[in-house]
Amino acid sequence: MASLTLRIPDALERQLEKASKERGISKSNIAREAIERDLKIQAWRRLREQFRPHLEKKGLFTEADVLNRLAEK
Repeated sequence: MASLTLRIPDALERQLEKASKERGISKSNIAREAIERDLKIQAWRRLREQFRPHLEKKGLFTEADVLNRLAEK
């Protein structure tokens, strides 16, 4: 497994330390989860932008529109 070193503000370090203790997991695990979540969100945004023109042609403008259409089927 690769390692990563990063610098964070002291206030964020305190929040991270508190969250680590509360959740009973390492600060590394919290950071890894946050990075994974952010990368998934960014991938979803890129995908949504890629399909936006096709969806709008079908009258689908929001995620709720898409989910409602899927629920109809």
